[in-house]
Amino acid sequence: MTTADLRARPGLRLGGGRWLVPPWVAPALFLCALVLVPWTAFLFLTLPPHYGANHWRLAWGGFDVGLGIALAATALTVARRSPFAEVTATITGTLLCCDAWFDVLTSRGASDIAQAAASAVLVELPLAALCFWMATNFAHAVEVARPFLQAAGFTVSNNRLVPPSSGSAAETPQ
Repeated sequence: MTTADLRARPGLRLGGGRWLVPPWVAPALFLCALVLVPWTAFLFLTLPPHYGANHWRLAWGGFDVGLGIALAATALTVARRSPFAEVTATITGTLLCCDAWFDVLTSRGASDIAQAAASAVLVELPLAALCFWMATNFAHAVEVARPFLQAAGFTVSNNRLVPPSSGSAAETPQ
């Protein structure tokens, strides 16, 4: 896809010709993902199988504080029906998946592993799925509404939805 093709697609540019998301962002993120592949292989081959970590309590406690803040932010944005709920739900779902992953993999002993796995399967991963489902629904709602808003004359300027100017066809009484 060329830059001209991107410019022609509706919804990718803000009013005044500014990009909502610059066209270089997706290729840059893809490059980061590609660089991460050999880096991850390097880590798997060179990291020791066992490691005593400094600040273990602070790392886990701090992570759980962040997860609590994300859960509260998601609850607040959903309750307020905020457009930011899509973002907070995605963040919360991601943190819940990370929490499940590290809880299970850092557990010691059969009972700790069983408890972590049960917590992951019964609590963290279902909550993550709920968060991702909400985020997908919010994104879908915006996509469904977009053509109607554009047809009614709404535009986006400075990251704000701008109603049609007075006297436009959308506001003319029939």
